[in-house]
Amino acid sequence: MIGARRAWAPVVLAGFVFALGPASHAQETPKGGDEAAATSPIKVLLAMQKVYAGCTSYRDTGKVVTTIVTDGGRATSERPFATAFVRPGRFRFQFIDTGLGDRSSRYIVWSDGNEVRSWWDAQPGVRHPGSLQEALVPATGISGGSSVRVPGLLLPEDIGEGSLLIAPERIEDGVDRGVACIRIKGKGRKTPYALPTGPTRSVTVLDESITLWIDRATSLLRKVEENRTFETYHSESTTTYTPEINVEVPAADLAFGAPEPPPAR
Repeated sequence: MIGARRAWAPVVLAGFVFALGPASHAQETPKGGDEAAATSPIKVLLAMQKVYAGCTSYRDTGKVVTTIVTDGGRATSERPFATAFVRPGRFRFQFIDTGLGDRSSRYIVWSDGNEVRSWWDAQPGVRHPGSLQEALVPATGISGGSSVRVPGLLLPEDIGEGSLLIAPERIEDGVDRGVACIRIKGKGRKTPYALPTGPTRSVTVLDESITLWIDRATSLLRKVEENRTFETYHSESTTTYTPEINVEVPAADLAFGAPEPPPAR
């Protein structure tokens, strides 16, 4: 195990840390009559957990696209990311925050199963967190949740719970980039709640909805749609994944790859 397991408080960014809701919650029956269409949302989520927790390797590329809607207009940002993992503990995650203007920053988390390193160009220098959780969870907000959602499914004992929902319900199945998907809708936590936006600041989430798009054939997560209503604005976020499981992961994808520090003068 990489580091000690710690309690993962969902206050980092609610909606990215999910808890499984009761099975008795009312569920919407999706269209279609085959056995897969009749599967309960909790069974689908548990099957997804099992696939990620039991795989020998995983890699993906993707991006988080977030739009902030106010009375004055809309502003959109994109955060591309990439994950590489070989069990038991070789891991690398990177995302780039393009910001809402000309700003951009890159964040890297790496482990060889014994040592954990992180690098962020906003605070240059290689750091040595005590665990993957310590490195990934603080990046939840700025990564749009991509730093914890799939890594938490791959390494739940080290990072925390994976991508489950409270009060999940099946909705009509859909197709994502040509792949048939089961769709499950719910919330990350009960609303309203306070969402931290900094060490001493927070905003109130009045309502939210989260929809997971799960590949019917592989149980891999392909897309997450999130909508949140705040007191003065609304946010719309879509995360897309191009996942591969139990494949050979090139050594280059698992290399730390942080830029070399500039030479001392």
